Amino acid sequence: MPTLKEMLKGLSQAKYVEYGYGQVEPNHLSAQRNGQIYAQLPVDPEVKILENGQFAKYDYAEGLVKLESEDVKEWMLVFNEIKLYRDGQFDCEFAMKADDYVARVYSPAGGKDPEDIQMRYYNGVGKDREGNEITEWPETEDHKYRIEDVTASPDPYELHYNEDPFHILGGYKEKMMPEGTSMMCRLFKTHVGDIFTTNMIDEEELAVKDILKIGDKGILSKGGSDQAWQVVKVYTMPDGQRGVKIMRVE
Repeated sequence: MPTLKEMLKGLSQAKYVEYGYGQVEPNHLSAQRNGQIYAQLPVDPEVKILENGQFAKYDYAEGLVKLESEDVKEWMLVFNEIKLYRDGQFDCEFAMKADDYVARVYSPAGGKDPEDIQMRYYNGVGKDREGNEITEWPETEDHKYRIEDVTASPDPYELHYNEDPFHILGGYKEKMMPEGTSMMCRLFKTHVGDIFTTNMIDEEELAVKDILKIGDKGILSKGGSDQAWQVVKVYTMPDGQRGVKIMRVE
């Protein structure tokens, strides 16, 4: 059986990441002192993933955070708060993914009226309010009762995830989330002299004094064209993965 680290390999868009997604360890970021942190705009729907250590553009006129913008020249550092909800998870398991920020319906509860049937079922056997067994889920033209219509796929982190859980199931309206609901990311404006440690670099090997610039998808590499960051120390990330400390020099 593969280890968790083996399962996390190949997830990142950057070659220097050994497993999981890109990370940022702030060492000296001026935005933490001058307040140039931006988190009011949703991410362009075309962007499906943002890893910590990527760069993006804050296009206020368009009302979007974008990876491509003809009007905005300044790249800002993607440094989102890491959100992990289970003991034992690694920081590298977090990336902002569009699929995690698109809700299909508000709630599986709150039916059309109080008389909507309520059922409790365990291992495929349901019961209505009177305790009568139900083996087929009722459905009308605008009303559904199937729990799989409003829940995500089984979560392998949950105990007994592959078994039928116990549910209280109620009718719900097909009320979708507002159009355009999407992820909101946090961007740090950087300046010459800023320093941070990262592994979000699209290179196989790095050495002290290598110059990195922002290229495709807002990822640092030797072949990029915007800004200039110098490798000042070949280092490790807090979880032991390889990483580099970089300083903005242009």
